[in-house]
Amino acid sequence: MAQKDVFLESEGDAWFARNNIGDSFSPDTDSILGELLELSKVDSETSILEIGCGGGERLVAIHERTGSLVSGIDPSGQAVEKAKGNGVDAHQGTAESLPFDDSRFDIVIFGFCLYLCDPEDLFQIASEANRVLKKSGWLLIKDFYNPSPHRREYHHKEGIQSHKMDFTSLFTWHPSFTCFSHKVEHHSVTGYTDDPGEWVATSVLRKNRPLYG
Repeated sequence: MAQKDVFLESEGDAWFARNNIGDSFSPDTDSILGELLELSKVDSETSILEIGCGGGERLVAIHERTGSLVSGIDPSGQAVEKAKGNGVDAHQGTAESLPFDDSRFDIVIFGFCLYLCDPEDLFQIASEANRVLKKSGWLLIKDFYNPSPHRREYHHKEGIQSHKMDFTSLFTWHPSFTCFSHKVEHHSVTGYTDDPGEWVATSVLRKNRPLYG
């Protein structure tokens, strides 16, 4: 069974139960929110999608600060119900098949989910993110980081594997995407580390207009 199917069936809810951040979410220390607020012209006309939105805490914080139109998708039905209760336009699903129109969003966020996606789906995941992102849109990624692809067993479910790599490379190989910021820090504590097993990166990419035509 593909990992996405396992997460849609049960592990998404199990992950949400283990990691439901609820009131512990701290907007002041959230790296994605910090990077987003530095972008120009994020306002009530800005449409934002978070892939792997959980209960929608980050999207709520974004909306409260900018008035943006916020949408999310997550494999956990429980997370989606909580996000809806928080006022988020939330949908149950996975990253390789987004239930949104072409060029719908000004900003797309990958909220710490790519490391659990099926590697064979990564091309489709990148294609879907590009499809729903407007020209001159922004793409923000927070996830485990390793310069060389690395795989390990997932501790919580037999048969599942987690993957670490430079996820910006899914987009930067193409001339339409430019990485403007790539910040690496320790996974679980504030600050930096020389241990690549603990690296997490927050990256900001720009989708440029076509170079030709």
